[in-house]
Amino acid sequence: MQNDAALDPQNRALYTDILRAPNGYRFDCALATTYTLDFETALVIPATLAFQAAESRREVLDTPLALLEGLERNAKRIAIFCEAGRIQGVPKGASRLTALLEDTITEVRAPKGGAFHPKIWLLRFLAENRPPRLRLALLSRNITKDTSWDLSLALDGVPGLDENRENQPLIELVSRLPDLTSGRSTPRSCRGIADTFARDLRHTVWDLPPGFTRAKFAVNGLAEKCWKPPVGRNLGLISPFVTDDALVQLTRGLSPPEARLLSREDELATLSEDTLSRFGRIDILDDLAETGEGEDVSANDSLQTATGLHAKVFVTERKATTLITVGSGNATTSALMSGRNVEVFATLSGPTERIGSVEDQFSLAKLGRFLRTYEPRPLRVDAPVQAAEKRVEAGVMALSASKLTIRCRRNDDVVGLTLSAENLRLPDGLDIQVWPLVAGPNHAVDAGSLSEGTVRLGTLALRDVTRWLGFRLVDREIGIEKLVSIGAEIIGLPADRTAEILRSVIENRDAFLKYLALLLDGSEEGMGWSAVMGKGGGWTNASGDDAPLFEEMVRAFSNSDQRLGDIDRLIERLGPSRGAEGESVVPADFLSLWNVFRQAMRQGRNKKGAGHA
Repeated sequence: MQNDAALDPQNRALYTDILRAPNGYRFDCALATTYTLDFETALVIPATLAFQAAESRREVLDTPLALLEGLERNAKRIAIFCEAGRIQGVPKGASRLTALLEDTITEVRAPKGGAFHPKIWLLRFLAENRPPRLRLALLSRNITKDTSWDLSLALDGVPGLDENRENQPLIELVSRLPDLTSGRSTPRSCRGIADTFARDLRHTVWDLPPGFTRAKFAVNGLAEKCWKPPVGRNLGLISPFVTDDALVQLTRGLSPPEARLLSREDELATLSEDTLSRFGRIDILDDLAETGEGEDVSANDSLQTATGLHAKVFVTERKATTLITVGSGNATTSALMSGRNVEVFATLSGPTERIGSVEDQFSLAKLGRFLRTYEPRPLRVDAPVQAAEKRVEAGVMALSASKLTIRCRRNDDVVGLTLSAENLRLPDGLDIQVWPLVAGPNHAVDAGSLSEGTVRLGTLALRDVTRWLGFRLVDREIGIEKLVSIGAEIIGLPADRTAEILRSVIENRDAFLKYLALLLDGSEEGMGWSAVMGKGGGWTNASGDDAPLFEEMVRAFSNSDQRLGDIDRLIERLGPSRGAEGESVVPADFLSLWNVFRQAMRQGRNKKGAGHA
């Protein structure tokens, strides 16, 4: 957000910008909350944090070695808390690397029965001889590949000596997250990350965007008191979802010319005439804004793919001050009135002469050029379809609220899986199928009897076993269906499962050497990434020239770098793996070289031990 252009779509920040470490710092850990999530986006995040040289989401997804190293390096440093039952379904077999997200993603529920809806990122960065640096990002988007029009606020700060009481709502949210779990307990690593941020937030003061003088935070859904946007003489409201009672409360005391609203056309059609009359102007996104037509492609490439509205903003004026509130909450009863939803908000304030008025923010020179006036249309309601959607949704909620347990039984090279559920009460009128997520829907079995007993999921290769399940729910009457991914507790998982996944990705010598490049790469230039992508530079010809590899290993040894320990662990996990042509994945000449390093590392440890003795 930037002073009087806070709502100008030209001021864009990419998702990767939020994850990028400040100059001179390195990534330490991160915590995120989201309502919905898709596995592809979740897989990209650890690699994006590890390899800032990546140019696009698709580039990362198409590079399994980078995904693997990103997960190996950062999965235990990231804690993602997601609404139970809101992980998007996978229409075909999922990447087996999703198994490495098992202890990264924790499914939670709102304590008051609403939606767990906050969307924040907290990131911690470290540097030599400097205090840690924190970044707080409040988003309107979820951790998905959704391309809606969104708004984000990113603030950086450094923990100091004095306590910052303005951060108390954030501290309470972060502290409560590990105890909001649904079915499966929060992994120890995620709980530790939450504790770290709760501690650092107590003393962090944020650097504010130009023109703003104060930042305040609020969280709904955890306590009895429910926060509402500040009241002022004018109101500018952006909300994709709206309800009559919430809008009536927000406009109380305002005359129509003092209030304006931007929402979705289908949502506006549900409002009463009295509610609509409370606003002097009501807008929706213009069709040209939805398609990107009429804009210069070179200047506005990210606007070309933006479709739909997902941003939430409240702008008010009080005396000579403008307050802009951003966050996860819509102008709805659940978000602002009853407090059933867990929501998070940040209100930034500053002099109106610097920030701009409500009209300035919505002016034709800024956001206004992408809008058109809403023209009321009759609301079309298909009651049978709505009833079917509610039945399917009730089935999803029942599955996500129950305790699902997968039991593994190993038989040579395969693992037999059975699924059971506790406290599961499925609604009538649904057909339900379930399958191990990596195996895909072709391995689906009927789950209608899950509430009464055990369901056999079949047998899988160990590398394809994970706690994630795919479900398809179909309403018998209308045919409405939904795909969803849900995590289960997994019992009896063989200890070498992760090693099997690693062997399936590092399947030949070339892959091994490229993976070593990623493992050893600690440079901002992303030389390891260049090797894997074949872009030239230090490691591109690693499979034919060991000199750069040797130099990096010597450098790591001189610095007593943990990366050499990672190489040792990699070689042990790969074991005697052989590629498709029968050759050893780890070249014999490299093993000879590595044994020299291993002996030197052992001697170094012995000397340190003798010194302490």
